[in-house]
Amino acid sequence: MWRRTGQTSWLAVVALAWATACSGPGLAPQRVPDAERAAYEAALARVPAGQTGAAAGRPLEDFLAAHPASPMADDAALRLAELAFEGGRQEDGLRWLGSVLTQYPGSDREPTARLRLAQAEYARDRRVAARGLLDPVDFRRLSPEDARAALRLRVSLAMTPVERMKNLVRLRSALIEESNRAQGDRQRLAPIEKQRRGVEQEIETLVSDAATPELEAMLEEIDRGSRTNKLDREVVRSLEAELARRSTLESDEPVAAASSAPPELAPLRELSEYTRSDTRGARGTLGVVLPLSGDFAEFGEASLRGILLAAGVFAPGAGGDESSMPPDRLQPGSEDRDRPNVRVIVRDSAGDPAKAAAAVRELAGLDDVVAILGPVFSDEALAAAEAAESERVPLVTLSNREDVTLGRKFVLRTRTTPADEVSVLVNHAVDQLSATRFGVLYPKTRYGRGMRKLYWDAILARGGKLVTMASYAPDETDFSNVIKEMVGFRFLSAGEREAIAVRDRAVDAARSMPPAQAAAARSKAFEITGPRGEMLPPIVDFDVLFIPDSAEAVSMIAPGLALQGVRGVRLLGSSDWLDADLLRGSDRHVAGAVISTPFYAASDVGVVRAFVGDFERTFEVVPDAYAAQGFDAASLVLQQLVGRRRDREAVLEGLLAVHAFPGASGSLTMLPDGNARRRPFLLEVSGQRFVPLD
Repeated sequence: MWRRTGQTSWLAVVALAWATACSGPGLAPQRVPDAERAAYEAALARVPAGQTGAAAGRPLEDFLAAHPASPMADDAALRLAELAFEGGRQEDGLRWLGSVLTQYPGSDREPTARLRLAQAEYARDRRVAARGLLDPVDFRRLSPEDARAALRLRVSLAMTPVERMKNLVRLRSALIEESNRAQGDRQRLAPIEKQRRGVEQEIETLVSDAATPELEAMLEEIDRGSRTNKLDREVVRSLEAELARRSTLESDEPVAAASSAPPELAPLRELSEYTRSDTRGARGTLGVVLPLSGDFAEFGEASLRGILLAAGVFAPGAGGDESSMPPDRLQPGSEDRDRPNVRVIVRDSAGDPAKAAAAVRELAGLDDVVAILGPVFSDEALAAAEAAESERVPLVTLSNREDVTLGRKFVLRTRTTPADEVSVLVNHAVDQLSATRFGVLYPKTRYGRGMRKLYWDAILARGGKLVTMASYAPDETDFSNVIKEMVGFRFLSAGEREAIAVRDRAVDAARSMPPAQAAAARSKAFEITGPRGEMLPPIVDFDVLFIPDSAEAVSMIAPGLALQGVRGVRLLGSSDWLDADLLRGSDRHVAGAVISTPFYAASDVGVVRAFVGDFERTFEVVPDAYAAQGFDAASLVLQQLVGRRRDREAVLEGLLAVHAFPGASGSLTMLPDGNARRRPFLLEVSGQRFVPLD
């Protein structure tokens, strides 16, 4: 690492850079006329050997005067800069480097000139100028030596630990690749290996010193590049291991947030036995803002159907189709006193935040609208929330973005969140499966990383320990390597590898035996230990393993776990597992797995069964989670309209008082900040069925 120690020092830095190489890959070389090439080589030959004074570069200056547009002109300017720095004429050197940028922009020597100037500026402690010069450099146009020097400079110029880590990882990869190329050349290899060890020590120090949020950010940053550079995977694993280690330590500390969190909601089956959602006799007008056209129309339409069913717009069995109704005002199907008598005014947001906000303001201007339902997705929900707060009209959003209610009195949110799904899984694992040691295997996607973080938070809140964490590329189809690393196959001695080979041969031989004999042979094979009596991989030190990915991915991962000897572990999954294909292809490998889901249409709980039956008779399709949560949101408002709550303030007050509401999409309690706490459905894989656990 370079430091400013005076004029002589920074000149030495630049002079040292020339010693690496002045040539690199650059762009495809321009064709140089034979006469110009001969003239350049003749000029170089006339430069006096060992001399660095101003006169030494005269032949090259004469070449530039005679051939200012030659493809070799930038080479001549770069060589003149080198001579100037070697002779202690720093200003001349900087001037010649600058001429490469100004007179020959885009040339194959421009990246090298930028690097040299950046090194000089950094040596003079002018970091901003150095960054400005280095940032545009395409490292692919530098020689390997210069590329490593540029990365080292970027490490020194890094403004955050995450940026520093990113460049250290790139530098480490470059050094390993150069080390591989230098195998057999001891003189060349030794300094490269020394640099690599130094960089790896810097990485270790940075990891140990970083705050946990910084480690999370580092992991996300390095993950992005690890698909194209396998060397980065080692750093990713180190970061994951450190995060897992910290979770183990942090799990022993009290979690302040856990003590203030509301108690776990009772299962829906239990709630529905003593609580009923009664919306008969509700009278009033509701506004609805949903994406009924555009990319999200499918979700908006499903939500609208649930809302209209709750509002009693269609008589059961009438075969209603909301698309055939007047586009703005929908009336109840009858004046039946046993059903709600509610007018619904619908506006299409088209998935556009500006349209959503405008629709809320329009509906708020109608005095008889007591509350507005929707929208569904983040951007339009935030815009609608801002408008609702300004207009002081209750808005019940169907978004799962919890900060939509932040600082807003009139905004509520009812949809089940990923945090709800993960929390109920972890609670079940602790309370019913007696799990204390947790693992997670997740895809390197925004969703996968988000679910991993929520899982970790939930584990800490319950005092558990996250003991293993591993990730894979989103398009991965062979999970054997990542599973092996997760269960201890990463670092093995020669003796351990041989013992595992003996075990594998015994397991292979067991395949040709009768079932009972094969089972005994496999059991004996797995009793084989390493040369010092140590346990051999797989070392399964976790009780449960969370895999937040699609059923398609799980159908490949679960058999891979069994193949690598991961047994006695309960799998945990998200709602993405809810696919019959998973059961048909991988039922024995996912047997006993527990998943959480915001809605389960096949539930036998009365409130769900009634909703699904009415929905199917009315719309002739099976409802999904969007329809169920639209139904529940509307039902919550309708409950307020049954009694004396006829104005906006009263409806808002009633909504905030909702506790242990048994909805079609699970039980719900409204928190003081306007966010609903939900208890999703818990299902267990049993045979070729998902069996409700609640």
